[in-house]
Amino acid sequence: MILKNKIALITGGATGIGRATVETMAKQGAVVIFCDKNKQQGIKNKKRLSNMGLETFFLSADVSKESDVKKVINYTIKNFKQIDILFNNAGIEQNVTPSHKVDVKTFDKIIAVNLKGVFLFCKHTLPHMMKRKRGAIVNNSSISAFANVGGNISYAASKGAIMSLTRVLAIEYAKYNIRVNAVCPGVIDTPMNERNLKRAKNKNELKNKWKTITPLGRVASPYELAQTVLFLSSEMSSFVTGVGLLVDGGRAAN
Repeated sequence: MILKNKIALITGGATGIGRATVETMAKQGAVVIFCDKNKQQGIKNKKRLSNMGLETFFLSADVSKESDVKKVINYTIKNFKQIDILFNNAGIEQNVTPSHKVDVKTFDKIIAVNLKGVFLFCKHTLPHMMKRKRGAIVNNSSISAFANVGGNISYAASKGAIMSLTRVLAIEYAKYNIRVNAVCPGVIDTPMNERNLKRAKNKNELKNKWKTITPLGRVASPYELAQTVLFLSSEMSSFVTGVGLLVDGGRAAN
């Protein structure tokens, strides 16, 4: 078990990539604390994992609210004394909309969850990692930080900013032996993309588009992302920091 005795904190852990990563890390021996705004799905995931013989800990939290972030971190430190791994996964999408028609409320909400949430969890986790002079942070960015088709300005802006935030923290905290990296997923089989399909005028056309823009010709499983997060969180990547690792089936190289 490559994460034995590690304490891992995962945001947005109720569904999708977060759900798969909670399971993957728990199977590798980590004590996993995960949070999500969706309390019902969070409890459901915890029960599912418990039935698999995996003990995890769930808290309901809104990552855009500093009081909720402090609650999650304080709970983790009080009960487990340390945070070895932080996976900032929580995020929301923007409906495909021409940029000049995106309302300010939508833009602000997406930036608050996708970017501010990452900032807040890093801000309040880093002091605990600094004390122990070790830690691994993985932020969930996106292929949208590198390759884009338009119509999602707030989402793309938030994910591009996460890449900049990742590089800043990687340089700033390297002296504390804290590694900070990002994963940049392409099209993944998640509830977010299920919602995108529901909103599409032609579902089959969108499904085919996802495949044609991806050289490997398919949509990825969230567990494929989870394995990448596992790599960046473990000693397997002990000399890797400041990286945005594309997990996009070759799309950015196309």
